[in-house]
Amino acid sequence: MPGHKTTHTQMARYQLIDSLLADGKIVPFDDILAFLRSELRDTKLSESSVRRDIRYMREELSVPIAYDEKNHGWKYTKPFQFPAQGFSDDEILSLHLMRKLLAQHASDDVFYKSFDSLLQKITPKQDESSFLERFFVPARPKFLIKPGVSEKVLYALKHNVLLDFYYNSRWEPEERHRRIMPFQIVIDEGALYLYGAKKSPNPNPRLFKLSKMHNVELLSSESFDLPENFRFHEEFEQGRFGAFQYDEWYEFKIEFYGEARGHVRDFVWADDQIIEENQKEEKTTLTFTSSQWIPIVHWVLSFGKNAKPIEPDWFVAEIEKNL
Repeated sequence: MPGHKTTHTQMARYQLIDSLLADGKIVPFDDILAFLRSELRDTKLSESSVRRDIRYMREELSVPIAYDEKNHGWKYTKPFQFPAQGFSDDEILSLHLMRKLLAQHASDDVFYKSFDSLLQKITPKQDESSFLERFFVPARPKFLIKPGVSEKVLYALKHNVLLDFYYNSRWEPEERHRRIMPFQIVIDEGALYLYGAKKSPNPNPRLFKLSKMHNVELLSSESFDLPENFRFHEEFEQGRFGAFQYDEWYEFKIEFYGEARGHVRDFVWADDQIIEENQKEEKTTLTFTSSQWIPIVHWVLSFGKNAKPIEPDWFVAEIEKNL
């Protein structure tokens, strides 16, 4: 005989339990169960399901709910009200998918752990046989960040104090000492970057990859005032090729062949892009403007013989040099 399947969500039950306890009353468990069965029109709602709900609210959602031994009922130990809006089944599925997408770039830093902990708290659990099993998100390589680095960066951001560290730049052969005012965290394809600058009249901010930062120290006695133009996106054109800063724009023209043609048509690479099809020559031409030329070089090279740069001339020469 098939088991009973509820049509309501766990979040709906949490909301109803909250409505009973929010005004400070002490409510016996049997009354809670009867109330839920009545409101949800579910006479088969089990005692064990409701007990699991209460336990989940207390242990996972940090709801201040406790059993009063003297008065034989459940109560809130301090004033509390559950969020007014519950989640639909589709919204619960979306929360689970968000956790899966976040886990694709899982790492041991405090930012990832905080995001995952928050999602875990607000996401109601689903049965193992749920529709969620129809979705799979493969894991990606994760960045290695030295223990304590992300915690110190977060503290410096909160308190506007300087960070002292050594940095291995991809552009410089030797590790260099840095003393930086931290402005923002920039997140790109799972990688964490610190956007900051030297404390000077001409700060010239830049990006620092957290995985390349070593011997990080907080200079708690050296604070700074956040400048008006501290935001990365206000200083540099973002484009759609990730976190790369440059202040000159260029118009790129690239021809694509073979299987690369379909891939290029699947995405918006720039807001002003123009895609031209030439079926006779079996090529797709993409024209767009951007300042993010280094990621674009890597992107074009990834297509091998199926991508041919046309403009500008220096970009064509750069591709030929790499080849």
